[in-house]
Amino acid sequence: MAGEIVYADLNILRASSNPLHPPRHLNHPQHPRWHRLAAGLGATGILILVGAVIVISVWVSQLKGCLNTLENNSTGERIIHQSNCSTGLKDFHFHLKQFVCESSHSNSAEGSGCKLCPPNWLLHRDKCYWVSKEKNPWNKSREDCSRRSSRLLVIRDQDEMTFIQTISKDTNQIWLGLTVTSPARKWTWVDGSLFNQTLFKLVDPAEGKCVVIKADGIQCETCTTVSKWICEKDALLISQ
Repeated sequence: MAGEIVYADLNILRASSNPLHPPRHLNHPQHPRWHRLAAGLGATGILILVGAVIVISVWVSQLKGCLNTLENNSTGERIIHQSNCSTGLKDFHFHLKQFVCESSHSNSAEGSGCKLCPPNWLLHRDKCYWVSKEKNPWNKSREDCSRRSSRLLVIRDQDEMTFIQTISKDTNQIWLGLTVTSPARKWTWVDGSLFNQTLFKLVDPAEGKCVVIKADGIQCETCTTVSKWICEKDALLISQ
């Protein structure tokens, strides 16, 4: 009988030392693969940017040294130092292009350099695009793009329009940087250029003085409506 009691005590101790744990996947839901990929690309972009800033800082320091030397030397010495500075500048450009372009895996169409965008921006041809997650009226959307040193979306051709519809396919509608100016009452892009009706047709401004792009086309909209928006800016070209 005593032996049975000891055996029971051991079983109780063994059970208490190994408490049941819920499966890990119940406590930690898996993130979608695209979410993990986006986070990884964002981290990569930040590392590239930090590296580029370090390289540029070193180059600026060296350039200041070259300029100081040129100012303080005689004519003959200036020619020698000017040649050295020029060589240093070419070396800097080569190493910057090699470091940034190879790290970004983003080559231009000519293969002579690469085009870069800030983290969380999308590259298409010569432009960078940033897609909002929030919704705002047209004016606030334009102001947000200005704060990002960019402008509200301007579409120039059918290829760009197809790209925008692709990256915004999960969004109901996106603001375009297109509105009716007063008193001329003409459709005008935010960069000041007039709208070309050959790209897509717009109805009378009475239907709304601002424009949204949807999966199935373009539509006039009241400017106070809240929608997501896209900012655009020129990509940074690291050339040959």
